Amino acid sequence: MPSKKKYTIRKYDGDDCYSWAVFRKADIPKGRRGILFYGEATPIVCGFSKPEAEHYRDLYERRDSNE
Repeated sequence: MPSKKKYTIRKYDGDDCYSWAVFRKADIPKGRRGILFYGEATPIVCGFSKPEAEHYRDLYERRDSNE
């Protein structure tokens, strides 16, 4: 059985309330903290508030656990 993909939410390309994005945890550079900018990692989805981003992260994790 393949390992479960992990997802995380981070601020992406800005610092306003709709700058949250969902990333694959493996795509984020090791040791990188804070806001991610274009070119550092590619988001799966972006442009959400924090609760919306958490919802999408949970959806992706549930989808992958059902496969």
